[in-house]
Amino acid sequence: MKKLRIFALLLLVMPLLVSAQKLEVGGGYTHTSGDGGLDGFNIGAATWITNRVSLAVDYDTGWDTSHLGVFELTQTGAVITKSHLQNFIAGPRISFPGTLKVKESHLARLWPFVEVQVGLSHLSSSIEAPTTGGNQSASDNAFSWLLGGGADYRLSPHWVGRFNVDFLRTHFADSGQSRIRLGIGIAYTFGERGEKEAAEARQKEAEKLAKAEAEKKAIEDAQCEKCRAQATAEAAEARRKADEESAAAEAQKKAAEQFDRQKQDVRARLLEQFNRVLPTIDTPRGLVVNMGDVLFDAGKFDLRPEAREDLSKLSGVVLNYPSLRLTIEGHSDTSGKAETNQTLSEQRANAVRDYLVKQGLQAGSVSAQGLGISSPVADNNTEEGRQKNRRVEIIVSGEVIGTQIGH
Repeated sequence: MKKLRIFALLLLVMPLLVSAQKLEVGGGYTHTSGDGGLDGFNIGAATWITNRVSLAVDYDTGWDTSHLGVFELTQTGAVITKSHLQNFIAGPRISFPGTLKVKESHLARLWPFVEVQVGLSHLSSSIEAPTTGGNQSASDNAFSWLLGGGADYRLSPHWVGRFNVDFLRTHFADSGQSRIRLGIGIAYTFGERGEKEAAEARQKEAEKLAKAEAEKKAIEDAQCEKCRAQATAEAAEARRKADEESAAAEAQKKAAEQFDRQKQDVRARLLEQFNRVLPTIDTPRGLVVNMGDVLFDAGKFDLRPEAREDLSKLSGVVLNYPSLRLTIEGHSDTSGKAETNQTLSEQRANAVRDYLVKQGLQAGSVSAQGLGISSPVADNNTEEGRQKNRRVEIIVSGEVIGTQIGH
């Protein structure tokens, strides 16, 4: 009890020895391992030397009803063993604030620490025999030390929750005893932990910002004239580029108009030249050259001499414009079977294509297809209409002639 009074006196005197702003008091539940374990409580105090280092003084007390202590049970039943362990220890505690530098605030509040303490342990045990009324008791004092660590969770600038796990070594009866000491509790600091460091950090940050602003303003003032000159030069350059772009756009527009006129001139010239050979009209599809039925033998796809002569003249004109594309379409009237008319229209279209290729046109620029009776241009109920429907059309198109003229 004398040691307990001394420890309590230390707790009362400590606030007078150090600044109250650096004092911390706390307490909580403790468990010390053993054969059955001792459960009790802890009270303590600490003074913060720096934001990381404090000098801590702790008092632990724990009780157990198992056979822990100086005595061991030699029988069961009516014999009960009681043990009471007290630790008076002191030593440094080193914290690591800001170690968990993460965005989540609940992790940033967690401050790990390590601690080393030495002191005195007092163990008292008693054996009671209710049947005989006899009691035996004994006590012992021993040097003890611990090494461990834990973490503080900052609940507020003053309050923290604390959890620690320590290795406790006691030396009763000239033999060492190793135990694990677990603790959980709360602590109160009269001053805000890290207040001085935080204030200094804020001051340094403010000075840094002020210096940066001053340097920025000085640079801006020094470069003001240069900025104005640069702005003037940039404006002049922008006007020059705008004038160049405008001139380029105008030139491009004129070139496009000139190209369109050239395409229209070529289209008109081809229309005139084709009409000298075969009837030709200007349509959205291109220049359509019409080969009537009279240029083929009746019911056949053989080209008559006059047809070959006309196609030779036509190919002579087309060869002057390699980019032109020709599509040959064969058509028929409704006389006879539709299958026969379809076949004949295909054969006549292919005959025209083959002849034009022989005249020197590129095979890849000439295509042919038979449309049968699907695209009449006149009434199939009259002989005149049927004759008009029996035809081969050559559609001439290409970029060189652009859109059709007269539309």
